[in-house]
Amino acid sequence: MLKSSVHNNKIDQENQMQNGLKRINKKELGDLKIILLSEGLPVQTIGFAPISFFSITAENGAPLGWGGIEIYNDAAVLRSVVIKNALRGMGSGKKLVKALINEARDLGLKKLWLLTINAETFFSRLGFQHAIRSEAPKAIQQCEEFTWGYNDTAHCMCLKLKPACE
Repeated sequence: MLKSSVHNNKIDQENQMQNGLKRINKKELGDLKIILLSEGLPVQTIGFAPISFFSITAENGAPLGWGGIEIYNDAAVLRSVVIKNALRGMGSGKKLVKALINEARDLGLKKLWLLTINAETFFSRLGFQHAIRSEAPKAIQQCEEFTWGYNDTAHCMCLKLKPACE
């Protein structure tokens, strides 16, 4: 069964006041595409794949970064995590990824996969481990993130999610 976080507003309710995390709506996807393209990330399926995107904002509402979860059955791809260049290394990326991990956990997902070219150390600090790409579920291996040409040499990583109560 495909789980979708599109209807799940729990992350918005619990985190928006605390760390400025908000779900990106369909109207904002055009702006997100421009941001992702400027970072050299794939954008062809962001409007119709099973993805929910989020942004993290400063107290004044200014966006600091973006990221998404693309869900396939009981696993997902951590998708297109971007923090504005001038703000990298200040904790916004960590807050964003932790919130996305919590969203995946709240949805009952078992694994969160990602590909990275230059952020292995960052994701390792958050619990992700190196993985063999061919061990990802077939649906994930066939998603845009995994089939996009520039990711051929990217490092595959995976996080096994434990239920929040453990």
